[in-house]
Amino acid sequence: MNRIMVVDDEAIQRRVLGKMMREALPDGEVMEAGNGMAALELARLHAFDMVITDIRMPIMDGFGFIEHMKEIAPDCKIIILSGYRYFEYAQRAIQLGAFDYLLKPVKEESIAQMLDKVKETILKEKQQNIEQENMKRQLDSNLNVYFEHLLQEWILGNATTGAQLQEIQQQYSLGMYGAVFVTRLVELHAEPLSLERMGEIRDLMPDQYSTHTGFNGRVLSFFPPEDKRIIITIMTDDSPAILLNSLNEYIQNYCRQLSERYNLNVTVGVGEVGSDFYLSAAKSYREALEAAEFRYFLTDDQVFYYRELAGRMKPMHYDFLEAAAVFKDCIRASKTELIIQHTDEVFHRTLEEGLPYPKQWQKSIVYLIYNIATVIKDFLSEEDYRSTLAEIEKRITACATFLDCKKEFLDILQQIMTILQSCRTRKHATIVERCISYIDNHYMEDLSLDSAAQQIFFSPNYLSKILKDHLGVSFTKYLTEIRLKKAIQMLENGDMKVYEIAGKVGFKDDKYFYRVFKARFGITPDDYRKNNALKE
Repeated sequence: MNRIMVVDDEAIQRRVLGKMMREALPDGEVMEAGNGMAALELARLHAFDMVITDIRMPIMDGFGFIEHMKEIAPDCKIIILSGYRYFEYAQRAIQLGAFDYLLKPVKEESIAQMLDKVKETILKEKQQNIEQENMKRQLDSNLNVYFEHLLQEWILGNATTGAQLQEIQQQYSLGMYGAVFVTRLVELHAEPLSLERMGEIRDLMPDQYSTHTGFNGRVLSFFPPEDKRIIITIMTDDSPAILLNSLNEYIQNYCRQLSERYNLNVTVGVGEVGSDFYLSAAKSYREALEAAEFRYFLTDDQVFYYRELAGRMKPMHYDFLEAAAVFKDCIRASKTELIIQHTDEVFHRTLEEGLPYPKQWQKSIVYLIYNIATVIKDFLSEEDYRSTLAEIEKRITACATFLDCKKEFLDILQQIMTILQSCRTRKHATIVERCISYIDNHYMEDLSLDSAAQQIFFSPNYLSKILKDHLGVSFTKYLTEIRLKKAIQMLENGDMKVYEIAGKVGFKDDKYFYRVFKARFGITPDDYRKNNALKE
């Protein structure tokens, strides 16, 4: 990366972040701005690879900056600064197109990890661009290379000049009305599809359409430039009724053929049928892509019509902070059943008012788990904690469906609870050892639960519970048992008077010592000494 900008109205924090960035990227250029407006002025003069910005700033806040920055430099990676108290800010920023977020207070390790993540993303994008260009050159297409590229530019909304649209019209004679389909293919076997096989699948769409429906309109299929696992299909006719009548039946047949013949998992997204299709094709394509994404929630379907889904798509406005607090309480109390119950409620409530956008949902769930995971932060090293968070994000974003995400969510919470229980067990064992050591060294004194707890800096109730859980007896019973064992040793190995032994082991009243001793061993201390002497 060559150039980075830090945007924050707090001068000290901005300089600290800038210093961190310069140290982490000594060969790069780091610029600073005190608000969103000043940052935009810099962005108009310089090309930035990455921007780190606060949200709450005067003149222009982070939200306004993100919106304008996406217009000026859509490829720039925008990182927002977020605290746990402002989760809704992070949610909105992600919805506006932020690449990622850093949690306050920002540490050098966080900066280094984020730089690595951005570098890796930029490198992957460049590599993908290279690979896409190579695939373009290698693809054995039935369409002329130039016109396929022109179709791609048109469907992406880039071919907007009259001359380009006229070229497409002259070459393909498309109808006035049309719709765009996207077919997303996922192999069900380990071996990836070859380019030749992908070309064969691409050509199946227009060939089979006319065969099955008797459709006489124009059908074209081609690949987008960025992803060769998607096939774009354009269908047009001068009559919208003819176009719509046979549409659903054909697409179902097409999906079935692809699944059976090529062993593929097929998802089809269908954009709206539009008039003046030369101008509305790009919109229909975007709708088709968006509709296909919702198989994440609707796993039983293969075909997704934008017109049917549009009313159900809802941006997320749900605040997970309250849910995070509930989950943390359940984890601390080791309440697995309540965790399952609250998970059901959260996932069900999410879908009550509509379907959120899948990527927005995944990022929100990751952020929810980040909040929950704070229960184990103090028990792990900084490196282990950050590694755990990174693995959580990887697992959630890899989920192909909403149900997979729910299962993974529960597994992650169970893992967090196991870590907490394990760390608590080790901590409690240390407390018990300290308490036992203290009793062993002070049993002869006027010892009580309160005084022992005070010495090892724990509350009496907490210490009592831990001792009961680990030793199976109360503090008083354990102390009495130690005192009696010490008394036995003195009775067996010396000639001290019984009342003297009682005082030496912590009993103030020798009569009480007699009662406790007899209750424990069935005989008095004097009889115990006599019996022991006879044995010797």
